Amino acid sequence: MFTDYNKTINYLFKLERRGIKYNLNNIKKLLKLLGNPERNFKSIHIAGTNGKGSVSSIINSILIERGFKCGLYTSPHISDFRERILVNGAWCSKKFVIDFTNKIDKLIKEIEPSFFEVATAMAFEYFSQKKVDYAVIETGLGGRLDSTNVLIPELSIITTIAIDHVDFLGDTIEKIAYEKAGIVKRKIPVVTGNLKPAAFKVIKAKAEKTKSELINSALKEIKILKRNENGFDFSFEKTKYHFPIIGDYQLHNLKTAITAVEVLSDRNNLSISEDDIQRGLSNIKLNSNFYGRFDIIKDAPKIVTDVSHNEQAFENISANLKYFNYKKLVIIFGMMKDKHYKKCLNILGEIDAKIILTRPLYPRAEEPQKLFEAAKNKSKFIPIQKLDEAFTYVMKSAGKKDMILVAGSFFLVSEFLEIFRKHYK
Repeated sequence: MFTDYNKTINYLFKLERRGIKYNLNNIKKLLKLLGNPERNFKSIHIAGTNGKGSVSSIINSILIERGFKCGLYTSPHISDFRERILVNGAWCSKKFVIDFTNKIDKLIKEIEPSFFEVATAMAFEYFSQKKVDYAVIETGLGGRLDSTNVLIPELSIITTIAIDHVDFLGDTIEKIAYEKAGIVKRKIPVVTGNLKPAAFKVIKAKAEKTKSELINSALKEIKILKRNENGFDFSFEKTKYHFPIIGDYQLHNLKTAITAVEVLSDRNNLSISEDDIQRGLSNIKLNSNFYGRFDIIKDAPKIVTDVSHNEQAFENISANLKYFNYKKLVIIFGMMKDKHYKKCLNILGEIDAKIILTRPLYPRAEEPQKLFEAAKNKSKFIPIQKLDEAFTYVMKSAGKKDMILVAGSFFLVSEFLEIFRKHYK
């Protein structure tokens, strides 16, 4: 019987040792025991290699500003597990996490579900108890056999598709697109984001097979009007908005999210206005706990954190750096073993920066020496085993006009923020 939150969370995280279970058997058993809570609220289901966290957060924030009680389920978290399960921007309570774990502990021991399966069941139960109007649900891995794919949503969204998680999803764009397309349900509209032609073809075929209306947000007109370190002004179909997060790549996410909101509004007669959309964009950090996307956490020297963790995301970094003025740039980089870090290192090698290779204290993190061996232009790279040592090294040498970028993994950013807070309370 659990009574302490930290002990409960440690117990749940130990379930990660069971690995990823890419099927729907356990989640169906868990949800049946709970009375199928996923049927008690309307949902928007989102899959994609990149962008699904941003799109989920934008839609959630807009729905809140429209006046709905809205749940948001995303992963992974940065600082606390409860960041994954929000209702109107508030984390689920520690008491709920403890009570839920105690409630299903016997089943956890019997059927041996994965960490993500338990977390998903927990989120659905929480949203049901809180009687949310809508829940915005982000897939964890793929789509077809992801634990979240027991939903019959109001709308499905597929943001982008790139090579990732090849052990589970396949090693071609077409195979991965097939897995993501698994969230498309019969006669439920599907909105697509910035997809490559090969991926779009697969999604289109699935939409036709399921008689689902397909809306391609990439056809919408959007452009940036003005940029600065606090975000950018942009026009979407001739309407002007401001987004308080930097990054030109966010245009794709904004296009997808706003298109999805318009489709949802028309389908469910929600009358979501342009003012609702702007308030949703302005309050995204408050409503959706949306952090870690080129966030400035300190000035002089400027420290920026970013959770980019694959090749497609790293291709955006050079463009994002144009938003900033700095004298010298230092990048602290660490990535998981199962990621295509060699390609990410090649991208970083083209940037005018000193790059510190390190690792968070997480089992799947790659060793700094192996990262160094995979790098091409080795004169730019310095391996430092521990992240706290990398932090000390960088802060001693950084001038007030320099910039430090921390990127490569949610786990890296999470541990970095812990170290940072100890030094700057």
